[in-house]
Amino acid sequence: MSRKRQNAGSENNVAAKPEEIITEEEQLRIIQESGILKIATENQATISPIVGRKDEPSKATLIDELLDTVILLIPFSFLYVGMDIMVKQQYAQHPNFREELEQYLSAIPILALFIFYSNRYKPKLLLQIAMSLASVASGCRLVYIINKSPFGIVIQQAPPLGVIWVYTIVQLHLAYACLALAAVFVYVRAYGMKIVF
Repeated sequence: MSRKRQNAGSENNVAAKPEEIITEEEQLRIIQESGILKIATENQATISPIVGRKDEPSKATLIDELLDTVILLIPFSFLYVGMDIMVKQQYAQHPNFREELEQYLSAIPILALFIFYSNRYKPKLLLQIAMSLASVASGCRLVYIINKSPFGIVIQQAPPLGVIWVYTIVQLHLAYACLALAAVFVYVRAYGMKIVF
């Protein structure tokens, strides 16, 4: 009985050994002749742009830019309406829905164009400088009209100036945004203006 087990064990050892050993050079030659690597590199080159590749920078399409504009337009248009209502409430004026809707619809196209083009060229240095100057100008003007102007001018100019100021700060790179806010702070301190009443 033990001999049968030994014979069975030796038969398994023979079957487990490969009949032919292929060298590494021979394996590489077979792979190159089959063309598998060529097919794999061609498939790698035709990867869908949705998946994306790290070696090719993706350019924004017009649809992406329009969607970015809509995404930014929604909160800033509501900021405009909210500021308009708050300023009017501060001076005991109670706007009705129709007045607010008319003002909202007249401001949306201008705000949409401003957001679209400023978002499109946001990385450009010239636009960053222009938006920094616009931020300083709108911030200083907003603080000035709140402190020194009659209520009619405040009602007309505060909402658009506030939206421009907030939008430019949001779109600026951090360093430019900090410089613009610091410039408005210096203006407020230099002229003794109040921000909070």
